Amino acid sequence: MNMKTKRNAPKAPKLLPWLAKKAGISEQRAMALWHESERWAARQAVPDSSAYFKLAVDRLLELTAAESLREDAASFGWRRWSRAQARCWSISMQLAQQGAALTARGWRLIGSAAQHHQLS
Repeated sequence: MNMKTKRNAPKAPKLLPWLAKKAGISEQRAMALWHESERWAARQAVPDSSAYFKLAVDRLLELTAAESLREDAASFGWRRWSRAQARCWSISMQLAQQGAALTARGWRLIGSAAQHHQLS
């Protein structure tokens, strides 16, 4: 890839995967919304300027919020409920993993203390 191609490559914001996950949309859909935001910002400001990127990111946030609401409405409220349940399940799994790690650490400490006691 030469420098000219690299310079013209689209610059998607690094927060795009996080934003897509938070909005409950696919990364491909988020990328399509980003391209739409860039086209909109290009009509408002000079491309590749700081004002252009600010407008594009602001527009992306608006479009992802609207897309998330549209997805929620299409599911008659079940999507929001299922996403909340998934978050609760994720938190409970994280707590179980932390509890298991603490238990394993406790047993290792007891084992090393017993081994140290036998050597003394």
